[in-house]
Amino acid sequence: MMLSTLSALLNGWDFYPMRRFLNIFLSLALLFLPVQIVVAQNDLQVMPDSQPVTLQLRWTPQFQFIGYYAALWQGYYQEAGLDVTIVPGSPTRQPHREVLAGRVNYGVGNSEVLLNYLQNKPLIAMAVVMQHSPSVFLTRKDSGIRTPQDLVGKRVMILGGVNDLEFFALLAHEGVNPKAITIMPSSYRIDDLLEGKVDVFNAYLSNEPFYLLEKGVEPFVINPVDYGVDMYSDILFTSEKEIQEHPKRAKAFLDASLKGWAYALAHQDEMIERLLQMKDIDKTRVQLENEANVLQKLIQASNVPLGNINPGRFERMSLHLQELGFVQAPRSVDEFIYDPNPKIAKSTFLKAMTLTIAGLVFVIVLAVWFWQTNRRLYQEIRLRQETQHSLEASRCHFQSIVENLQEVYYRTDMQGNILYISPSVEKVLQLTADQVIDTNIQKYYAVGYHRADFLEALNANNGEIKDYELRLVDADNSEIWVATNSQFYYEKGQIVGVEGTFREITQQKNQEALMKTMALEDPLTGVYNRRSLIQHLNSAISNNKLQNGFGAVLFMDIDNFKPVNDTHGHGVGDELLKLISHRLHQSVRKEDLLFRIGGDEFVILLTWLDTSDRSLAELRAAKVAETLLNHLRTPYLVEYVTVKISCSVGIKMFPDALCDADEIIEQADQAMYNAKKHGKDRYYLN
Repeated sequence: MMLSTLSALLNGWDFYPMRRFLNIFLSLALLFLPVQIVVAQNDLQVMPDSQPVTLQLRWTPQFQFIGYYAALWQGYYQEAGLDVTIVPGSPTRQPHREVLAGRVNYGVGNSEVLLNYLQNKPLIAMAVVMQHSPSVFLTRKDSGIRTPQDLVGKRVMILGGVNDLEFFALLAHEGVNPKAITIMPSSYRIDDLLEGKVDVFNAYLSNEPFYLLEKGVEPFVINPVDYGVDMYSDILFTSEKEIQEHPKRAKAFLDASLKGWAYALAHQDEMIERLLQMKDIDKTRVQLENEANVLQKLIQASNVPLGNINPGRFERMSLHLQELGFVQAPRSVDEFIYDPNPKIAKSTFLKAMTLTIAGLVFVIVLAVWFWQTNRRLYQEIRLRQETQHSLEASRCHFQSIVENLQEVYYRTDMQGNILYISPSVEKVLQLTADQVIDTNIQKYYAVGYHRADFLEALNANNGEIKDYELRLVDADNSEIWVATNSQFYYEKGQIVGVEGTFREITQQKNQEALMKTMALEDPLTGVYNRRSLIQHLNSAISNNKLQNGFGAVLFMDIDNFKPVNDTHGHGVGDELLKLISHRLHQSVRKEDLLFRIGGDEFVILLTWLDTSDRSLAELRAAKVAETLLNHLRTPYLVEYVTVKISCSVGIKMFPDALCDADEIIEQADQAMYNAKKHGKDRYYLN
């Protein structure tokens, strides 16, 4: 109907040049229409809600996979529109085979993922959780086996094939012929090592060494990393088909998984508690704590971004596979590594070029028509065009400056409705500019912050403020700090809105808070320091006086700590102090406070013993001291070194009419020395 109407109008038009121009315009419009429909259809493609996704693990539930369980428990997958099922692994269920067969969408694997890619299997590595592999050779310390050369003639139990790439690479690196070793297929039973059925066992640094220690057997570890063989472990991967057909789902799954890992590493104790509630878990709390402590170091989240992939590391792993004969022809690892922002497809580029060329043709035809119709009119229009182009160039230049600002430029009306905001807002709020425009800025203010206060500050500073700090909330409802430079803007002499820029200063504010915290915390262990002890003890004394109750100071000194430093070095000593702090913190009530006041000396402040009977309060304080002594006697595994310690504890009750905080601490210290005089590893009540 529309085409018929236009055709009739054109046939009745007396002005031939105009009719010819409209004919050309209509033809071009019809030419571009299918392209625009295709582009519009592509723009409308969105990810459906609650897509079912399956993740295949390498082994049964343990801390090794805690990030994925955390993403499930915390609802991160659900927020991303994913209904995720996590499938535990087994010796007969290999993740790469499950992904290639299409039975699962994602998997967690080791070197075998890279091997299959190099053998032209369609796999993609999305993230690397462990920057260093936990796979090690494990033996008993009393076996005398210390180096890879000592493995000659010994019975060594390994998985075999590419699953033991680190071991074969280590043997090749150290010049040890695998044929000189009696290789036995893994039984997955560490007890075979305890029972003498095998001399060396393929193990995980986070699991089996601690198991031997619990059985009273001193372990010895041969770690490939110590010999220059450093492999990736726990690679999150998927298929090329998943990336091609579901790119948004793949990115959403990766982002939610890494968010789960970040939460799990920051809430270790909470995650261990959740694991212990799972019916399939076969580890104790102490074993899970040991696993978590070891894996934290292998993940190295404080040194590199979670999931970081270094192509050079994969290249070196590929070279090892070639040297060992697993791969014949080399293949670049570039296509193996997931790119969440792929380059523009050729078809998209051609569409853009078509539109650009068509636009140029249109401009040329229009210019020729104007020139033929009337030269004077053409010159006037050309002048207008040049002026318009100049204005457009200036506008585009200004737009380019705004859109490339590191800071966020914004403009609102006086009611706070956002009229414009630059694309850089996405880095701050995790929302695109299109999502933010036409919303009200108060929506992004954190609790306790109001736009009325901001406007009041503007009025108080003659309509312009600099470095005004306030807290906003991002797309995840996480609070962030920003600093803004803002001013009123005017039209026809009247204030019509506010414009300005803001930048995120969360890291700066966190550092300021950290500096305040560090003044009251011990930098090595993170517990309170001596200055904080005086403050908290004075408060506890006042509270107990008001309530006619009692508290106690437990002054603790680690017995024979100096020989640990002298024998194993200060690095081991520092790690031991961290483990002691953690164990002490887990051994007291929530209302009790832990302090490190110097060297190997700790204080536990029992703030309230829930009685006005001094004798009963002393019994309760003594019971706490006995519990602490028992917990500290359990051996520690520090950087493959087994350390056994004990502790001497001095107890001083408060309040005491004759004593202030300093005197109470001094008397508790004296009681501790009395405990040492009576044989150490005991408590003494002053």
